Amino acid sequence: MKKLAARIAGVAGNGPLGIAVVVVAVLAVLASGAAGWYGVSWYRAAHDESLELAMTRDTVLRQARQAAINLTTLDHRNVQAGLDSWEQVSTGPLLEEFRTNRGNYVKTIQQGKVKTESEVVDGAVAELDTRAGTARVLMGIDVTVTPAEGDPTVSRQRLEMVMQRTGDGWKVSAVAPVGPASGAPAAGSPPPDGASPSPPPSEGATAPPN
Repeated sequence: MKKLAARIAGVAGNGPLGIAVVVVAVLAVLASGAAGWYGVSWYRAAHDESLELAMTRDTVLRQARQAAINLTTLDHRNVQAGLDSWEQVSTGPLLEEFRTNRGNYVKTIQQGKVKTESEVVDGAVAELDTRAGTARVLMGIDVTVTPAEGDPTVSRQRLEMVMQRTGDGWKVSAVAPVGPASGAPAAGSPPPDGASPSPPPSEGATAPPN
């Protein structure tokens, strides 16, 4: 498997904005693929509802929103705290990746010298399987990137997140950018060997469309 730091450096080489979105680049190289991002799918995910699943769906969405913010928020002046917040909302293969490659992340983020802050602008639970304890969430976020020198820029990101139920709530086991970011180069790095793919849709996991 190629060293993760080298993979991220390839994205950072795209210029100041490439360095600025290093957090999203990290997500890209961890991802094994991304589902299509279609307006119809987004609408259905946001509006399909089952009374039986309403409370669980709300919990999943709320915790996924916080996880998305954690995973796209960093400050090069306090990297360790940011990476701690990544691990707090992660589980399974994603958590293992973060722990294994933490040293690479610290070095890359400190070299980038940027600060990122995120705001969720839209989100929906696309699939929910309460028996298996899994869910797939689509999330739209605005990432404000402040470089050491220069003006802040905003990048619109779209993420697909696989959530896993744990003893400490719902956490992220896989995450992938969906499509190119608005205002930033597409993170086109292929996944590293051995990356954990997002699980395929489960039959009957999603409430029927209205």
